[in-house]
Amino acid sequence: MADAPLHVVELARLSDTGRVRDHNEDRAYAHDELVAVADGMGGAAAGEVAAQLAIRAIRQLTGPIDRASLRAALESANTAIRNTAESDPTKAGMGTTMTAVAVDDGTAQIVHVGDSRAYLWRDGRLRQLTDDHSVVGEMVRRGTITPEEALHHPHRNVITRALGADPAVEVDTSVEELRDGDVLLLCSDGLYTEVDEPEIAAALAGAASINVAARTLVDRANAAGGSDNVTVVLARIGYGPQVGADRPDPSGTTQEHPILEAPREAAAPAIGARVLEPVGGSRRRLSRTGLLVGAAVLVILLIVGGAWWAVLRSFTIQSSGGTVWVDQGIKLGPIDLTAPWQDTLVPTTAVQNGSSARTLGSVGGEGATVRSAVSLVWTDGMPQIPTLAAAGSTKTGG
Repeated sequence: MADAPLHVVELARLSDTGRVRDHNEDRAYAHDELVAVADGMGGAAAGEVAAQLAIRAIRQLTGPIDRASLRAALESANTAIRNTAESDPTKAGMGTTMTAVAVDDGTAQIVHVGDSRAYLWRDGRLRQLTDDHSVVGEMVRRGTITPEEALHHPHRNVITRALGADPAVEVDTSVEELRDGDVLLLCSDGLYTEVDEPEIAAALAGAASINVAARTLVDRANAAGGSDNVTVVLARIGYGPQVGADRPDPSGTTQEHPILEAPREAAAPAIGARVLEPVGGSRRRLSRTGLLVGAAVLVILLIVGGAWWAVLRSFTIQSSGGTVWVDQGIKLGPIDLTAPWQDTLVPTTAVQNGSSARTLGSVGGEGATVRSAVSLVWTDGMPQIPTLAAAGSTKTGG
């Protein structure tokens, strides 16, 4: 068997909405030659559209897959996401992370943009293979904060690279030599922000199969709060029979699987009780007045619901307490429907007299507003702008 090439012998893929979000913007792909995770952003339905476009781009790859073809697929996805956002104003500012790994003859070819992660589990130890493209990730690499501090930093959700963010995307690439028994783990940030790495390693070590491991990891993320969508893809490497594809549906979407509390058993009706009790022996007809009242109530509910949906999807950048804040909601004349969402920690004085001043008071969707906030943090909130790796740079190992 040692002369046979190493390949994927077991696959698992699981995605969950979590306990806080109302829909799932993660997308994943699991195949015997290629695994990937994308975490969309942009509000409304835009995030999952961006993530799905990214997954679709890599699904179209044929023949031997290497880092060059994967990078080209991500560049194509970047263009598709930007074109879609430009043609549809409701999707302006959408983007997605993307972490993908192609396995060929015992080698993992890795491409990566954003803060989704790839890990390697080997001999009971877990090692991160990708660098987070985020404000806190850069601060950790510079030694400004520790990895533990990064998990609770106010800028932990602010990423510095994403597909769809800019006309040209910088893609990290790397290669990892694999061994028999290795397990590749790809995940969105909904996993590692809730479950620490020792606990992830313990779940992998204690599971009877990687399907059980995937379920355990998602359950633990939800038990720890489930503040975000969580997606896990696992691929075990070996010499055994090559696994078949665990393909998602043809569109590349990921189903929503919210974990709910176990329902209480319904009380059994008393003996002789009737579950449905007829009124007057026949069906009653609604009066015309009743129909009109019902229709009016429905219209009011739709208007109120639509207005509240717009409030929840709107974000404002403004100064408060000496720093620049991102508020969720909008002001409707004298009615203030905003609530603090996140403090950028950038002093107001740093932006009031500069080119960034026009950003204050701007209202937009979550994706566009987060991008503006990132720009403020990057240009006005850091004493020294970090130096990022040049586009197309190749890193070996973790």
